[in-house]
Amino acid sequence: MSGVDRLLFPAPKEATISVERKLVDQKCSACGSADVRRYPVANFIGPRMVTKCQDCFHHLAVDVPALEDHWPPWRSATLDWEPSRAG
Repeated sequence: MSGVDRLLFPAPKEATISVERKLVDQKCSACGSADVRRYPVANFIGPRMVTKCQDCFHHLAVDVPALEDHWPPWRSATLDWEPSRAG
């Protein structure tokens, strides 16, 4: 890890790291539970937002993060810009 990386992403002070799992207004299609939440994950195909039942762990949706999701935190500010002819 370089010095710049440590300035931008310092080592966590907490013993564990967690993300907020936001409750969504949906019912699980597999078990009928109302405890369905949406949260960010690091997937093998890149960063994604998952909507998942917290009782039976059934996936209801896996989406590409929108700008308002702020995921991943190191996402490029120019990610959605159209490329120029210069490259």
